[in-house]
Order: sequence, then C-alpha cells, then structure tokens
Amino acid sequence: MTRDQREINRRILSGRVAANETYVADKYPHEVFISSPVKFEKVNKFTKGLALPKGVKVARSRIPVNSDQRDILRKELRQAAILTGCNNSVFLIPEHGAYKERLVDAVINGLLYEFRNITGNARAVEDEFRNAKGKGGDVNVFINIDSGIPKSEARRRIALVLGRHPDYTGKIIVSFSRAEKLGIIRDSIVYFWDTKNFR
Repeated sequence: MTRDQREINRRILSGRVAANETYVADKYPHEVFISSPVKFEKVNKFTKGLALPKGVKVARSRIPVNSDQRDILRKELRQAAILTGCNNSVFLIPEHGAYKERLVDAVINGLLYEFRNITGNARAVEDEFRNAKGKGGDVNVFINIDSGIPKSEARRRIALVLGRHPDYTGKIIVSFSRAEKLGIIRDSIVYFWDTKNFR
C-alpha cells in the first residue's frame, strides 16, 4: 500500500469514527465507552481474557455479568474485529433503551446494525436474516457465516426473505470466516450489500 493510499484510508476511518462519535453523543450522552484493551480486560472476571480489538469501543453497560453474556460479547467482538480489519469503525452500544424500543448491537460508521453469527446450514442464513429484520424493516444487518455456506447460497437465502418482504430496506454486511478465495485461505472475506441490489 502506498503512502497516499494509507493517508486516504486514515482520512476515511477518521470520518467513520467521527460518525460513530456523533451518533453515541446524541443517543447515549451519559454512556461511557471503553476503548482500552487493558482497561476492558480488567473490568471484571467476565472480561478477563476477552480481547478488545483495536478501533472497537464497547459501552460500559455492555460489560458481561455472567458467562452467557460473555459468550455473546465474545462473538460480537469477533465480528467487530472483522469490520475494523476492513477500515470500519465499530461501537458496541448499550442493550437497554426506552420501553418497547427494539435494540440492535452496534453502530458501524454512523449506522445501526444488528449482528448475527451463523454456524449452521444455509437455512440458518434465511432464518437469522429474517429474525434480524424483525427488529425493524429498515434495520441494517451484519451476518458472519462461520460454516461452509457459499456466497451464492447466502445471497439466495437473503433474496428469498427480501422477496417476501418488499418493505425491508437497509444495508447488509456478510462475512465468511476462514473463507477460501482463489485457492488462498483467508481469515475472512467481507461483502457490503444493499437491499436495493436484490430488487
């Protein structure tokens, strides 16, 4: 990567971080966000051993207080690391809100996203995407596929859901963990889609 490209990427990331900062300052003015891996790991026994990826911030209210919450947060941190590895800014936001407010997991580059992790078969893509969109037709969704489901099948399953729900809008991020591309194994391959591209 050239010096000019690094500078362009730095400016893009700076804008994305600013978008997240603006969002959380408006929506969560009293929330503390942790960005230091050392401070994060020392919060309590459930954060010990959890890696806070560089560039990710976690709302203090998201700190796990039991092993189930720890397991969920571990998956979300892994997904956040995939995105920050692609020059994105990710803040894991509070899981509490106003009465009957449908909560999502993160703000990515200034936009709200619901996280889903798939370890099963292709049907799970359809089910999890539909369930995520159930939080609101305009909810953006980030799906990490941690199984052998090919891109074409994942895209087909998402298209099935969108075909049945023309009111669903928003952006879709799909990552394939341990994916193979051109004969090379990579930790993850990430695709950024929009519901408009399916119609």
